[in-house]
Formats: sequence, structure tokens, C-alpha cells
Amino acid sequence: MKELIYYKHKKIMMENKEYTEIINIIDNQRWDKLKYLLSNMHAAEVVDIIRILDNDKNRSIVFRLLSREMAAYVFSELETEEQEKIIVSINDNEIKELIHEMSPDDRTSLFEELPAEITKKIFSLMGEKDLNITRQLLGYPEDSIGRIMTPEYIDVFPTYTVKQTLEYIRKYGKDSETFEVIYVVENDGTLLGYILLKDLLFAVPDEKIEDLMHTDVIYLSVYSDQEEAVRVGRKYDLLYIPVVDSKNALIGIVTIDDIFDISEEEDTEDFHKLGAISIDDDFDSNIKQANPLILYKRRISWLFILVFVNIVSGYVIGLFEETISQYVSLIFFLPLLIDSAGNAGAQSSTLIIRSLSVGDVKKSDWLFMLGKEIIVSAILGITMSLAVSLIAIFRGGLMIAFVVSLSMILVVIIGSLIGLCLPFLFAKFKKDPTTSSVPLVTSICDISGTAIYLLLATTILSKFTI
Repeated sequence: MKELIYYKHKKIMMENKEYTEIINIIDNQRWDKLKYLLSNMHAAEVVDIIRILDNDKNRSIVFRLLSREMAAYVFSELETEEQEKIIVSINDNEIKELIHEMSPDDRTSLFEELPAEITKKIFSLMGEKDLNITRQLLGYPEDSIGRIMTPEYIDVFPTYTVKQTLEYIRKYGKDSETFEVIYVVENDGTLLGYILLKDLLFAVPDEKIEDLMHTDVIYLSVYSDQEEAVRVGRKYDLLYIPVVDSKNALIGIVTIDDIFDISEEEDTEDFHKLGAISIDDDFDSNIKQANPLILYKRRISWLFILVFVNIVSGYVIGLFEETISQYVSLIFFLPLLIDSAGNAGAQSSTLIIRSLSVGDVKKSDWLFMLGKEIIVSAILGITMSLAVSLIAIFRGGLMIAFVVSLSMILVVIIGSLIGLCLPFLFAKFKKDPTTSSVPLVTSICDISGTAIYLLLATTILSKFTI
């Protein structure tokens, strides 16, 4: 985990006037005072200051005034574009120190994003130990646990005594991501369990670790998807999760800050997919800083596809032109019905996608959820049909009201089932359920709602004379 840098003064957040004071100090080039203020600030505030500065030179000066520890933390929190500018503005020795101070998982994340020429330059400046660790982590599959784990942890043998373990922690624990949890391994590295630091502090010095350790250890495979870390971390409320290889040997840990970062990335990606926004590597999710052309590229593809999908609705309406011309009042209820179908489908789809994502619902639950959705959507449809029937009677008479009410029940049921089935269908073919975005579900529901309504109207009204 990135080492936290705490406030030296008791304050929760800098006020806007304090940011303004910092900017004035920079404008007046009072570097000694700036350095003093920065040393008393939280790293998150320094990140904010760097981001609000509109001058690359000033950003570089602020960064150079930070301590090595603070600089590494601040740097890891910046966006890729901001990191590139910092690297270009500092000398080789400063780059070497900065990269060395960063945690292994943060270094790996950095190299995943930087251009090849900058990465090559940094590699040439890195020490052999840091370079070997970075190459090892980059060797794991993209989006795997191996890319975000850190090899900086403490492990001991079960034959150690409490006294030996505490001495070991004092000697080797300084560079570890955590010393709150100490992992217990066999000679070949096989993970056996763990022991908490607080257990050691209250134990008898001569007690053996094997007699004190917890064996109910939760761990992840180095090749598992990163989303698994989020799921496991949430389910078991873990701050640290050990990572093992194919032979169950401990090779790293995933920390809570990495779990938070993955969760944010995955949630952002899911929100984008739900909104039918394309995902690519050119966009860092900050729309304020994003190039308008990048935003255009991300949004146009699905909008273009949905245009042609919605043309089908127009085609369906054209098939029933005669019925519409004879019963013009049908048009009044068409937007209401197709919107109800789309909204019901969007609700159902959103609930199922979220449930699949967090593991509340499995692919094997499809049939059960289908039956449940039929009951819920039927009750919703009946309720909505009762509400609309009064308006339909006033607007078009009893027969129109009957057609509209029956159509409302059917379109809500069909729309809800479409919204439920699409995520399951995507999951069945090993695709991300969020790909079945709300706009896509809504468009399909619009088409089906239009067809159901006009087909019912044609069938029923053709048998009666109004």
C-alpha cells in the first residue's frame, strides 16, 4: 500500500483561500515559504495544487520541492498525462529516486500507461532489484492480480518463536507494505496461514508461531482477474489479500488501496458501458481534461448503431399505417407505451447487471430470476394499465382503452424480460453483462413495444366497429 503521509497540523481540508495563498506564493517565487507549506500539507492536497496550476514549469517546481517520500505518493496519484509532464521536467537522477521510492504495484501501473520511449528511458535508470521486480509483475496477464500485487510483505516459518518473529520484523519490516499481518509459510513458500501483529504483542516470547497462527486464510491466484480482488475484499472485509502461484506458494499481497482503485475503475467502466459509451485506452475518465475528439469517438459508435436499430421502430409503424389512419387516437398512446416498455427493460437490466457484477446472482439462476421477473413485471403492468385506462377511456373510448390497457401489461412484461435476459445472454457467451447497455435494451424494448401495441390494435379493433 502507498505509505500514508499524515497531516502535521490538525485540519481536515484546505480552504479555497489557502489554495489561493499557495498560488500567490508561487507567483511571487517565494520558494522557501512554499517548501515549508508543502511539508506541512497532506499529499492529497499537493495533488490538488499541482492540478490547478496552469503552468508546467510551476508544476515542476512544486514537485521538486517535495520530499522523496511525498513525491512518490503524489506522483502515483496523478493522471498519466500529468506524470509524463513531470518525468520530462526532472533530471535522470531525480527520476531514478522517484521510481525507487514508488511501491512495486504503482511502478507497474505507471509502465502500463507510459509511452514506450519514456518507459525505455526509465528502465535504463532503474536499479537491478527494482527492474527485476517490475519485469516480473509486467509479465503477468493484463488485468490479472499479478499486475497489482506487491512482493513487499513479511513472511515467517511456523517454527519461529514470537521473539524471533518480532526481531525479524524489526530487521526486515521497514520496506514492507504492511507489518500488521505476518504470513506463515513452509520452506518452499507454501502459504500456511497468518498471524496478526497484535497477537504477537500479547503472546509469550517463547511460543511458536504454528501454535498461534490462523489457518483460515483467504487468498487469490496470481492469474485471477482483478475484479476478483474487489469481490473477495468486500465479502471478507480484508485490508490485505495474499496472492499465491499455481503451487500455492506466497508471492505477493494485494492491498486495500489497490482494491479501491480497481473498484473505481471497474465501476466507471460499467457506468460507461451502461450508457453505451465505448471503452478505449485513450481516455482516462476525466471528462474535464479529455480532448473533445476523444469524447466524440467514445460516444458516436453506439449512437450510430442505435440510429439504425431505432429505424426498425419506424418500419414497424409503417406496417400498420392503415390501422393508424383509421384510429388516429392510437398515436396519442404510442410514446407512452414504448417508453414504458423501455423503462421497464432498463430497470430490469440495471438490477440484473449489478447483481451479476457483485455475485448476488449467478448464471445458473437464470430460470429462477425469469419466473420471479414475470410475477413482478405482471403486477407492474397491471398497475400501470389501471392508471392509463382512465385517460384512454376519455381520449378514445372503451375499445381504445381496452387495447391500451392490455398493451401496457404486455409491453411491461416483455420489456422486463428482455432487460433480464440480455445480461444473462452476454454472460452465457463469456461477455461482460454491462455490454447489454441501457440504450440497447431500451431500443429493443421500443421496437417490441411498438409491434405489440399496433398488432393488438389491428387484431382487436378490426373485429369491432367503433
